[in-house]
Amino acid sequence: MSLDPQSQAVVNALNGSGVLPFRQFSPVDARKKILALRAQRPAVPAHEMASVVHETITTPDGAFAVRILRPRAGEAMPAAIYFHGGGFFAGGLDETDDFARNIARLADAVVINVDYHLSPEAKFPVAVNDAYAALCWVAENARRLGIDPQRIAVAGDSAGGNLTAVTCLMARERGGPSIAFQALIYASLDLRARPSYGSREKWGGGGYVLDNDDIEWMLDHYLTSRAEADDWRASPLLAASHAGLPPALIVTADHDPLCDEGRLYAERLSASGVAAECVCFEGTFHGFVGYASVLDAGKRGVNLIADRIKRSV
Repeated sequence: MSLDPQSQAVVNALNGSGVLPFRQFSPVDARKKILALRAQRPAVPAHEMASVVHETITTPDGAFAVRILRPRAGEAMPAAIYFHGGGFFAGGLDETDDFARNIARLADAVVINVDYHLSPEAKFPVAVNDAYAALCWVAENARRLGIDPQRIAVAGDSAGGNLTAVTCLMARERGGPSIAFQALIYASLDLRARPSYGSREKWGGGGYVLDNDDIEWMLDHYLTSRAEADDWRASPLLAASHAGLPPALIVTADHDPLCDEGRLYAERLSASGVAAECVCFEGTFHGFVGYASVLDAGKRGVNLIADRIKRSV
């Protein structure tokens, strides 16, 4: 199946924007180019929230911000901690605010959008430590935040999907905090150098937003040494066991080099006795959920993610 017409139009625009491939720039300059391109997109009216609060989490690696979106007044609400994508070098609270608000509204949950440290300024495992610290902070402050600590989900796309899976593994290894559900969206789950997945070979040659050379470029800036990719905190697919993890939704796109990693993660979870639903969206590309304002596939993806979070927490 080819890209659907809407997805093809977005891919054509991105390929003609001058931003791709990212590797033609430094990570900092690429970050600036992405922000400049995003600023050209038509503004999307923000979904009103009952409250929007910014707080700071301080760790040994430094401080980072979280944006807490509450869709309505209420105590002991469920929560979803969200880790944005961006190849570990880009992304932030403003860029993902529309998605986070949609999840808060549709899932009827407090969303904590995490502004974890980015590479190359912060190398692995700083973002991993940030993600787990965010989970601990939300659990420890649940009463003050009006959150039920037994109804916390974690979710993330691309690099953030990696952090989602790793956070679940860390919580299992460290005896908590409790995670009720995990949602991974076209996640990067195997950071080894050019692993041999069919989707990498089929869609990673260029022309579909994310390509294999850009993946390698991103990882060269995220990892201090490529040997770190063998650590399950970098490559959660390599964990010795996936038993005892939270039930999961894994969303993939069929024209994405990372598609097979998501499918394999779902298979590993299922084989370990963990309930896992894997949904592959056909005719679309890596990052499609971020274009929900213009893509029908993106809207369906947001609705699916929100529905599964709402059902599970």
